[in-house]
Amino acid sequence: MSEELMTQDEAVSALLAYIFSGAIGPPKGKGVGYALIEATPTTFSWSAALEDIDESATPILRYLVKIDRRSKEISPPAPIVLSETELAEAVLAATGQHLASSTRFTDGALSISYKVTVQESQDVTYVVQLRHHGRVASMDAFMTLISRTIDSHILPVPPVYPIPREMERQEATGMGRQITRLIPGVMASSVYPRLSHEKKLIFVRDMALAFQACWTVQLPEHHMIGELTAGEVGGQVVLGIGPDRHYGLGGPFTSVREYLREHIRSSLIALEKQQAIEEYKERFLDRIRDFVSKHLHNIPAIVEDIPIVAMHADMGLHNIIVSSETHTEIQAVIDWEFVASAPYASLHRIIEMLFRKPSPNGFGPEYEGANELREAFWATIPDWKQWDQSETTQAFLEWFRFGLFMKPEWRPKDLPEDERQDFWRENIRVVEDILRKYS
Repeated sequence: MSEELMTQDEAVSALLAYIFSGAIGPPKGKGVGYALIEATPTTFSWSAALEDIDESATPILRYLVKIDRRSKEISPPAPIVLSETELAEAVLAATGQHLASSTRFTDGALSISYKVTVQESQDVTYVVQLRHHGRVASMDAFMTLISRTIDSHILPVPPVYPIPREMERQEATGMGRQITRLIPGVMASSVYPRLSHEKKLIFVRDMALAFQACWTVQLPEHHMIGELTAGEVGGQVVLGIGPDRHYGLGGPFTSVREYLREHIRSSLIALEKQQAIEEYKERFLDRIRDFVSKHLHNIPAIVEDIPIVAMHADMGLHNIIVSSETHTEIQAVIDWEFVASAPYASLHRIIEMLFRKPSPNGFGPEYEGANELREAFWATIPDWKQWDQSETTQAFLEWFRFGLFMKPEWRPKDLPEDERQDFWRENIRVVEDILRKYS
């Protein structure tokens, strides 16, 4: 009888227990951030770190942790770093310049970053990122396409400096290096909530134009739904569409209805795995399971008419750099790991965050004047406003939002009663509405 291999869920449980045991440092008062780097028939490789939520902007040490799927043994954690020699080699290969200095820089959840200067030009600063999710060669090519074809005042991206043969290196090691120019400024997420209503109106109009610009990128002839990839062939950037990796939906899909079905099924799996929401699960889980097994055929054919577009699927405020002096001026859109060919309205939650306050449940209360902000966004791009108000988009959103809100966030136990009632309000409303309508 063959030995049973460890599943990914079992590996996650083992990883968390290992990190909380103190394997990479004292865990008291901290959470574990982790991401799968590579899965093979024999091992899982993870990036793991102890994260202090109150100091999320501070670079933290991330570790490579490997788990043997047969023996269940965990290898000693190894820091994920780029040495000064590795940084110098990468910078020289990409830019022809020589490293002068390097310092750790603010990290994203899926990368570690270094800020570097070069001997030839002390007034130029680069960011070198070690990425294990985004396909760096594809990201570089897509960002190059954006910079060549779209007005940089509308959709600015940092200049990229591809490292020769980096695609092969990433395929061999599981991690790729990306070099971009450092764009000075501050993250929009840190300043937007405090802007006046008048300044928010200016910003959302510019964001609308940035979204529209991305949506105009010419897709391959058959507009399938999946991950959008890019490569350079003879000096030209060529796009392709592959299976969705970001959310594990598979594909690529030729049908919007099948995409929605997989989106909803994937959300149900996530709901089943979510911990510490027993009260919500007791109320909804069995009903949702029954609905998903019996009623997904009710998705109407009209959703097939929704436009499929190129998108930065994570173009939220946390990936927008604005001017330090004028917080309404967009300096760069960064972190292009999540590039997709997908229905434009699948960006609903990202766009909606322009009209809502930050919140632990991911869907905060609306700003005062939120409807005016929405009107300003869609009126800036009138062709898309017509789509946003169409029967096609409303039908799509009914089912897409069911997948979005099916799984609630963990609710802290020490919330005041009024906040406890509001925390899952949108989850409950969306789920109840669709169960009532179709069941």
